[in-house]
Amino acid sequence: MFDFSNQRVIYHSMSQYVRDLFDSIAPRYDLLNSLLSLRTDRHWRRHAVGRLKEKRFESVLDLCAGTLSLTIALLTKNHHCHVTAVDFSKSMLEKGKSNLPLGLGSRVSLVTADAMKLSFPSHTFNAVMCAYGMRNVDNNEVVLQSILNLLKPGGRFVMLEFFQPEGVLSKLFNLTYAQFMIPVIGKVISKNAHAYQYLRDSVRNFYTPTAYKELLKSIGFEKITVKALSGGITHLITAEVPQ
Repeated sequence: MFDFSNQRVIYHSMSQYVRDLFDSIAPRYDLLNSLLSLRTDRHWRRHAVGRLKEKRFESVLDLCAGTLSLTIALLTKNHHCHVTAVDFSKSMLEKGKSNLPLGLGSRVSLVTADAMKLSFPSHTFNAVMCAYGMRNVDNNEVVLQSILNLLKPGGRFVMLEFFQPEGVLSKLFNLTYAQFMIPVIGKVISKNAHAYQYLRDSVRNFYTPTAYKELLKSIGFEKITVKALSGGITHLITAEVPQ
């Protein structure tokens, strides 16, 4: 069994409102993700961890790890890696701890921390991954600079995210399902009227996939790829640190 008593707690400056929001929806977060995505969230995660299945990715940081869905997907795909899972919501990590299959706990370290104030030494990780968390940080440029510094030369950054839509299908999805159905279903199941309104609205204030690729390039990443999934509803981005 995983020893959660070893969890380190690092205080952060992220919005108390956003942290409380995620704390409140933690118990039903996985159920809602599955329902709202019509179970395609598993498909998206498989695509992401498929970019980190090589043996050389033995030390991985899961940033904004939430309930550890991406961590678990990677651990079952890459049997050589150890994952450091970081999130600013302790409740989300506690829910994730309960999700860990037997035998995987020894390959995970949990850290409650602000993505804006990571304290790991430089060049610690072979890879950093993040699923649907970058919209919730105060400054993506600052976090990406930190990620670049934490990665070893040749290290890889893998990111799943909902962006401002660019294509016809993604625009239609955001104007219909995301606009009306997600907040309603989220409210009914999570019992939090504001949580899924916030998550919907955070997409409107985020980058487009094209703009995010340019941001990564300006930070110093290379070999940047952007892949639209499910007709552009979500995107998978990979980028690497120069050797």
